[in-house]
Amino acid sequence: MFMNPRTTLSAALIAQLLSTLPMKVQALEGGTVKHFAGTYQASQPLGEDQARVVYYRVADGIHGKGAANVYLDQELVTSLLPGGYTAFCLRPGQHVLGAYLNDAYRYAGKNDDLYRATLKGGNTYYLKVREQGVTQPLPVSKAIAEQELRDSRAQAHLVNRASQVEECRHYAFLDQQENRQEQYVLMADQTLVGPPGDVKLSRSGKRAVKMILNDLQRANAQILSMTIEGHTDPLGVEADNQRLGQAWADAVRQALIDQGAAPALLKASSLGNRQLVKSSCYGTRIEQRGCYAPNRRVVVTINLQGKVH
Repeated sequence: MFMNPRTTLSAALIAQLLSTLPMKVQALEGGTVKHFAGTYQASQPLGEDQARVVYYRVADGIHGKGAANVYLDQELVTSLLPGGYTAFCLRPGQHVLGAYLNDAYRYAGKNDDLYRATLKGGNTYYLKVREQGVTQPLPVSKAIAEQELRDSRAQAHLVNRASQVEECRHYAFLDQQENRQEQYVLMADQTLVGPPGDVKLSRSGKRAVKMILNDLQRANAQILSMTIEGHTDPLGVEADNQRLGQAWADAVRQALIDQGAAPALLKASSLGNRQLVKSSCYGTRIEQRGCYAPNRRVVVTINLQGKVH
């Protein structure tokens, strides 16, 4: 059948054509595809019968070509754009996860670089797309992930096709648990100044420490214990990094004590460059230092009674 280019397509024919597209549009807004929904919200507690995965791409920085198609057990979950995330629940156990950049949707198999993980019930796993084209996800701690997810929005333009995904179930009894853990991350470049022998908190660092204690005070939370861990980048001598991480942790610990935290409950230690969140940086020394910046941090983990919002 030949059609005049000026002929207007009927609604029925448009619907028929759309039904043949490989990816199904989930939402339209003003006649255009609605790529994002609401901003990221912290996850509710999860029962032992489910695990949760939060998969995301950061909005800033260098990005790989095209969207990142996220697969669960070799079935499409969604297609992530920079600044987008998806969160889903599934049964605990072994699963295959991965994200393919510039992926052909109809490519069957997804047999390359499979990443198998055993997910435990009651846990939430934060995974970031590797922009270098590696299909394996980058596991990220809750503290780092929620900091990077702060302005992210839910990816909303595709229908989830993964058969193993379940609706997340929240049980009321989980809200009644009093003991919990909170984490705060202080980025060293913004909050700490001075050489290892004379490390001090900057103005923003003092504000960050005050914010931590204010959060606990507003929630009337009792601190059971607090660990402060210093983390460095991989540049330089490992022994020097170990000392620098300890100096950073000690400085934050002292600042917490100065603002009223009980010294006996606080423990400071250094992990040096043993727990990197950013690796494989290249270029000049300045370029590498900028790339490795997320590694330079102090992580404050608080075990407490009471709820922090």
